[in-house]
Amino acid sequence: MNRKSLIANRFFLLFAVCCILSTAYCSEVDIKVEKGESVTQITEKLHKEGIIKHPFWFKAWAKITGNERKIKAGYYQFERPSSIRKTLRKLVNGESIEFSVTIPEGTTLKEIAELFSRKCGVKKDEFLQLARDSVYVRSFGIQANSLEGYLFPDTYLVSYEVKPREIIRRMVDRFFQIFNQEFKERAEKIGLSIEKAVILASLVEKEAIYSQEEPVISGVYHNRLNAKRLLQCDATIQYILPERKPRLTYRDLKVDSKYNTYIYKGLPPGPIGSPGKSSIIAALWPEDTRYWYFVARGDGTHIFSRTLREHNRAKLKVKSEKLKVD
Repeated sequence: MNRKSLIANRFFLLFAVCCILSTAYCSEVDIKVEKGESVTQITEKLHKEGIIKHPFWFKAWAKITGNERKIKAGYYQFERPSSIRKTLRKLVNGESIEFSVTIPEGTTLKEIAELFSRKCGVKKDEFLQLARDSVYVRSFGIQANSLEGYLFPDTYLVSYEVKPREIIRRMVDRFFQIFNQEFKERAEKIGLSIEKAVILASLVEKEAIYSQEEPVISGVYHNRLNAKRLLQCDATIQYILPERKPRLTYRDLKVDSKYNTYIYKGLPPGPIGSPGKSSIIAALWPEDTRYWYFVARGDGTHIFSRTLREHNRAKLKVKSEKLKVD
């Protein structure tokens, strides 16, 4: 091996060692600071994770600066090791990690509360109590008894244990960014209040898997509403059942509830989930169609029919196809 090759090999070896050492000594670690924890308990966590090297001096500095009782609860990310000043400043300023929480389209109020509770420690019961407080709901200009349907499905960056009031406000603000003046004017033009438009959009959201079918499904519902016929929306039945079923029974269709669109004409009393933008657009701009019925194929698409006879044939076709697969 010549001299140049030897030098190159040693250089790459040194480089590899440096990379390993930098990873070992400059890695990042997350810690959780609980509400009510003492500076001693917090210091022990920091030292155990290798964030600070000298716990005595950390506690001393916190006391000298008057910050020992100003550390905020939350999830924090630190490089290890970190300086005492930098670590304490982050804890006092509450510079905790932000969590990305995605609310899928069609998610119900209860499911939203559970997602925020699981992902970032939001108090579920407090969230639901606030979202179902009719006085609080009306403070947003929404004429409904709860915020079901008005917490817009999107991705939100939130801190650990974010206050329910804060995240609810952000979600409702996002809803009104989407449901803008143009949408309000369109709803009025077709004889719908904002609330009824959202209810209809939530039905479309739950029934349609593919966005291209949303305006058609909306058109079917508009036809039925205008003719004062039962909507017969399966999703409204699923909403009132304790648990979602893969297939509804005849008995399910007889459950006495204002949400049961197989019994009561017109729209249900409230939304059955949070509709996304495309479902809202479909509810406001339905396809002008002669369809009155649709049945799910089982692959996310539907067969649309103009008459009850066609619809019954479609149901038989779907049933036979399923039997072939089984």
